[in-house]
Amino acid sequence: MKKKLISLFLCAFGAIGAVSYGLFAKTSVDEVKPVLATSHPANFDLYAYSGNYYDGISGTGDSLRSALTTKIHPTSVPTYSGKGSGTLAEHLQKADEDPTNSSNMIYLYTRDSVKKNAAGSWNREHVWPQSLSNNCWGQGRAGADLLHIRPTYNTTNSTRSNDLYGEVSGGSTRVYNGITYGYSSGGYFMPLDSVKGDVARICMYVWVAYHDEYLTRLPALTKVFQSMDVLMTWHLQDKPDVMEGRRNNYAEASIQHNRNPFVDHPEYAWKIFGNQLSQSVYNQAVATYPESGYTPTPGGGGDVTPAANGCGGNVATTSITLSAIALVGATTLFVKEITKKKKEN
Repeated sequence: MKKKLISLFLCAFGAIGAVSYGLFAKTSVDEVKPVLATSHPANFDLYAYSGNYYDGISGTGDSLRSALTTKIHPTSVPTYSGKGSGTLAEHLQKADEDPTNSSNMIYLYTRDSVKKNAAGSWNREHVWPQSLSNNCWGQGRAGADLLHIRPTYNTTNSTRSNDLYGEVSGGSTRVYNGITYGYSSGGYFMPLDSVKGDVARICMYVWVAYHDEYLTRLPALTKVFQSMDVLMTWHLQDKPDVMEGRRNNYAEASIQHNRNPFVDHPEYAWKIFGNQLSQSVYNQAVATYPESGYTPTPGGGGDVTPAANGCGGNVATTSITLSAIALVGATTLFVKEITKKKKEN
């Protein structure tokens, strides 16, 4: 009797282990192939937008968010896989072209200039990791949007893993090919100062552009950032540069026909997300990116409520649920065996 019950529990907890491993195991990434790379200045010149793409866009909080969502939701996106026409491999070589060398492209985290190649030696980086998106992104729509995906070395991508973006003190220094590209500690990754604003603006873009497509299933920005204060501070400290402006120009002329509004109008960030910031960061944001003729609301200018988790279900919650089901099953079998034994006696 005891041996039979032990076996039942071992089977149940074995199922729990299998479920957990299947949900949380990382996919291996091939080592990067050698490519020609040259050093590059850490940052580019600052960028200022002067077009009319946003004519008619106004407001604050969710009204501004809604208008932008309608405006910037992409018409179409490239094909994620492959190396031919219409693929991310083709588009990113153009969108991330080195402004000083048309034969090269700029990688995101390392900021080095690398000879163009058809994705045989670089990774299509989900700046907002798929594993932190409640399985929303995938390899289509937001998961193949060229204003979201950036080229990186395979190794820097796998080392960065799915850590949240956040401030790191001490921790591990991340180096590739002699280039320091960030710091990691306690589940957080902090890129170079010249990259911090880029990732903040990309994540805000993804959240706004796909808000209505995923509705309440869309994960909050704090699923990928340590806090909204950190996100906004990075947006303030590392201002939009000409490389981001070039990417916007390319995206608008491409099959997507859209732009990242937080590159062109950095003040939109505090106008939408102001109520999620501390007073000090909000004040700093308004001072850094002021809007002529606009008087900000004391205590915050936005009224956007972070969306709930969803889009296929939170991975951790799913794991716990399946594990609980396995445990309940084991308990039920245990009770049945006890009842059966009593009847036999």
